[in-house]
Amino acid sequence: MAQSIVGSTSPAGLVLVIDQSSDPDPFVVQSIKSQGYRVHSTHKGDEGLEFWRTHHPEVVICEMSDRAQDGMGVLEQIASSKLGTQVIVISAAGNTELVVAALRLGAADFLIKPISDREVLLHSVKRAFEEHQLVVENRLYRQALEKKNQELKDSLRLLKEDQEAGRAVQVKLLPDAEGAFGPVQIAYKILPSLYLSGDFVDYFDLGPHQIGFYLADVSGHGASSAFITLLLKTVANRVRHRCYGALDNSRFPEYILQAANDELLPLGLGKHLAVFCGLIDLKTKRLTYCSAAHFPPPVLATAGELMELEGRGLPVGLFEKVEFDRHEVILGERFELLLFSDGILELMTQQSVAEKERYLVEIVGKGIHNIDQILDHLEIDPQQSVPDDVAIMSILGTTL
Repeated sequence: MAQSIVGSTSPAGLVLVIDQSSDPDPFVVQSIKSQGYRVHSTHKGDEGLEFWRTHHPEVVICEMSDRAQDGMGVLEQIASSKLGTQVIVISAAGNTELVVAALRLGAADFLIKPISDREVLLHSVKRAFEEHQLVVENRLYRQALEKKNQELKDSLRLLKEDQEAGRAVQVKLLPDAEGAFGPVQIAYKILPSLYLSGDFVDYFDLGPHQIGFYLADVSGHGASSAFITLLLKTVANRVRHRCYGALDNSRFPEYILQAANDELLPLGLGKHLAVFCGLIDLKTKRLTYCSAAHFPPPVLATAGELMELEGRGLPVGLFEKVEFDRHEVILGERFELLLFSDGILELMTQQSVAEKERYLVEIVGKGIHNIDQILDHLEIDPQQSVPDDVAIMSILGTTL
């Protein structure tokens, strides 16, 4: 006959004793009870299983006289559950096969009847409770980890959606990859190191015979840098509309850099820009430009000369009341201008920065001005991942 739960009503651990050969051993029950555990005992396997399903005891002590399906079945059902219940098997048989079979089914321990050593019994019970606690904690940790992983996946999904939206906006704001203004052809390519790029280019007409352009490289990578390019685009458009059609736009590059500096500084974003901004006047045959810490210097081939357009001024967005020096270059009948962001240097194989600069000049000197040809010449695969954003702009044409 099944007995009621005995022992303390405190929140101590619960032990289920199933002794299918006889009434539960009072020594076993009293020894466990003396440690403050609650104990429920029965001599029927089916009643024991029903109690286990209802009350979920942490430890089950199951007596097994032989390898009857009833005893093994009880052990298998309990040990294979997800509750983490620990089963201690007690048997009078010293059959090695029985021990191995019980342990293979998941028994936490195997004790031989009759049990006379109280310390051995209590040590086994204590260890079973500790193992149960570990199983429970591991399950909770796993559940918490799975929850965190799901939260991370959701965050990554949202981040990807945000990046895709940001990329769509950034691409929309970029000019056509190839454009023409009368006798002038302009092309560019951007290789982003991440989904969003901190490099940005733009070109536009400023009225009859005048073409404005810039190549910008924002410090850092990713979304924060990409959003600064949107600010630059907005500022440049505002200056462009103000200067459009003016008789003298020689200060146009300076205006753009100054306006961008004034807009960026109050934001306190810790970002700055390296920008090369220029104005080509086909009628006066002049290139006017400002360089805000742009590197490497653009390379210009015109009138039989090959030159680097120096002018490494201060970057945009770091200092107040900064002045950007203007430079002018006389253009010949034909000209070729190549601009690069500094990310190109990290992909080149030459040893020093000076050697890399010279090699870029040599490329332009050989008449290689098509961007795809330049990438092939530098052995750069546009599909490969790059450590830093790379932007290349090519401006070719004739003056009037």
